[in-house]
Amino acid sequence: MPFLFTNAIFLSALAGLAIPVVLHLLLKRKSPRLRFSTVRFFTRQDEQATSKRKLRNLFLLCLRLLLFALVVLAFARPYLPFGLGTAGQPARQLILVIDTSASLQARDTAGPRWPRVQQAAQTLLAALHPEDRAALVTCGGKTEVVSGFAPASMVRAKLSPLQPTGGAADLAEGLRGAIRLAQTGELRKATTVVVLSDLQRSSAPNLGSVTLPTDLELQWRPVGDIATPNLAVTELALDPPNDAPPTATVANYGDEAALALRTELRMDGQSISQGASALGAGAQTNLHLVLPALKPGWHSAEFEVTANDGFPLDDRRYEAFYVPEPIRVLLVEGRSGGRSFTEQTFFLGAALDPSAGTTNGAASRFALQKVGWEGIAAALRSETAGLRPEVVVLPAVRQLPPEAGSALRDFATRGGGVLLFVGEETTANRYNAEFAELSPVILRAGEKATDEDGWHLGVREPSAAIFAPFRPANSGNLALPTFTHRFGVSVENSGTVLAKFEDEMPLMVAKALGTGRVLWVNTSADTAWTDWPKHKTFVPWVQQTAWYLSGRDVSGRLQAGTNWVVGTDGEWDLGAAAAGSSFRLRSPGGAESTVVPDSRGRWVTNLVQPGIYSLFDPTGKERQRWAANIPAAESDLLAWRSAELAPQVNRAPPDTGPTLAAGIFGTTRNQREYWRVLLGAALVLLFLETFLSNRSRP
Repeated sequence: MPFLFTNAIFLSALAGLAIPVVLHLLLKRKSPRLRFSTVRFFTRQDEQATSKRKLRNLFLLCLRLLLFALVVLAFARPYLPFGLGTAGQPARQLILVIDTSASLQARDTAGPRWPRVQQAAQTLLAALHPEDRAALVTCGGKTEVVSGFAPASMVRAKLSPLQPTGGAADLAEGLRGAIRLAQTGELRKATTVVVLSDLQRSSAPNLGSVTLPTDLELQWRPVGDIATPNLAVTELALDPPNDAPPTATVANYGDEAALALRTELRMDGQSISQGASALGAGAQTNLHLVLPALKPGWHSAEFEVTANDGFPLDDRRYEAFYVPEPIRVLLVEGRSGGRSFTEQTFFLGAALDPSAGTTNGAASRFALQKVGWEGIAAALRSETAGLRPEVVVLPAVRQLPPEAGSALRDFATRGGGVLLFVGEETTANRYNAEFAELSPVILRAGEKATDEDGWHLGVREPSAAIFAPFRPANSGNLALPTFTHRFGVSVENSGTVLAKFEDEMPLMVAKALGTGRVLWVNTSADTAWTDWPKHKTFVPWVQQTAWYLSGRDVSGRLQAGTNWVVGTDGEWDLGAAAAGSSFRLRSPGGAESTVVPDSRGRWVTNLVQPGIYSLFDPTGKERQRWAANIPAAESDLLAWRSAELAPQVNRAPPDTGPTLAAGIFGTTRNQREYWRVLLGAALVLLFLETFLSNRSRP
């Protein structure tokens, strides 16, 4: 490989080597011819010593010529390049970092984005020489090295089938992957990192955490407009907390209002409702939804907005959910035969199933059964599993029928829940005798408030499950209801006081009996002793109490399935019993594949397509259903300018401790410089010349 020179003009000074030679020849001393009579007065000279002196002088001349030549060559700065391509340029390494996020499926003023990304990548690869090497890193959902350093033809083969995912890009993580890859390449080759992306703002929130080596070149190649209008469904909440209505959130990321926005809700593939609305520029809105009555089991919902934009992937959002079997509640009514609103359990039944007798189509969380006192024992001892209650509600009772007490005790011991009230029909002695094993309190005398303000709830146990709906701020004031009558009580050792009146008298006391639960309330079930049923806090409290007494772990009408973000790995734990069994996975569009959990009953899959996924066990029963949606952040297509991103990436500080080789030959990756070596050799020759010249004198 030939040497090249940084300052080749200095090589012309080599012509000066002829000057010492010419002077040596011209100034060569000649011995004069003298006449003398005899030679006996001259000292005889050694002809061999004279020849050695002439040879030493000639060697000294050559040494000086070489010293001059070394100095000239050092000023010309020769270097030896490594990895030259066919055109004489240094061989390169190219790392392509390609954004494969969901937003690359959008269309803007120049057309679809993804074909332009592939075309730009193909152009960069086509410009490489045979000696150059390229690598490919993708960042969409997760960062992945698609190809290590290889010839451009091999990288092009892996680039062609590449498609954008539905995930979100993290350009910072993509750059870190490129830096790690650059460390595995050839250090003598110059390395360039080219990022092909739409430079979406949400994809580069932490570029400042990336530190780029000083010798690594970084180029940004933006694809897409800076601002692209878009309408999107960013959230679908069919079972929001605190009994809020189901909603769908729609956002407008454009600078023009959407005046004719059409929406549609589909449930299990069937259209449920359609609507139209308007949405201002840069605004978002929550659209309230009405769900139909749904049978117990798995269901899927899809909310879609019809928008004329360039990014249809986010125009719909999915949710999978499970409707559990309703909690079976047995209401014991002692005033049957009259109008419904005069019954003791009227307000309780209305709170548990507010839609009973209406046509709004809402599914109830509770299945109510109403019996008289004489029917308690038969209902609790029913052999039909689907009819056996989970919770029994007993308002004030004057006297329990035969066998009712033992039936209630056995029911609670086997895991049932009992809600006890008192009232005008309650007498302390009979109550204490009939509910001795069931009740957590012993009744004393009845009490009546002496003023119109009555009693109010003073202290409650905030961690108690029955008060869960009131933990968030502004979720209801339980101190507003007024209580005019009550019983003085003493709490048994097995009872736990969950709420007290302002004067410390127990209002609610809980008790565990076997595997069941009992809750006693020191008021009536109707409005005879309290106005609580007329306050808005009554309904969530009654419903939450029924869920608590049933022993179920959930507290909503719908149990949302696992909702995943496209582009991420989903992990499921099916239990050790599922290990090694073949499950059937149905993906959006109907495609099916076989899934075999590992030895612990777990399996992991990458969700690459938005929609509904279902998992069936070997018997064909649907075990799980879940929804996968694109990240909501992908809907905002506002992008960075490449000039704005460059200052955000940090550069590594220069190396303050170079190696010996770097100090001698330089730190340039693709060439080795020799001017330092030449100057060092010249210094050695200068010392040698000085030594020889002093010894060469006659």
